[in-house]
Amino acid sequence: MHEKINEPIDVLVKFNQKKVEPTFFKWREKTYKIEKLNLVHRERDGDDKIYYFSVSDEINFFRLAFFTRDLSWKIEELFTEG
Repeated sequence: MHEKINEPIDVLVKFNQKKVEPTFFKWREKTYKIEKLNLVHRERDGDDKIYYFSVSDEINFFRLAFFTRDLSWKIEELFTEG
């Protein structure tokens, strides 16, 4: 199942040399532990840079977005089996 979401989230990240890695995020009162960072890419929206993180836990795949303009995070998509 694929669901477009586009909701704000809180994210805990770790900085590893020159990389940022999300480790946990909180969405709808639930905390998700990120088990795997699958893909990172970025794009521009005017002066804003948006970093996209495709991540997964043990069950789901998520697409998270980080906006440099205001340092905010959103969950954009959720992919689940079933």
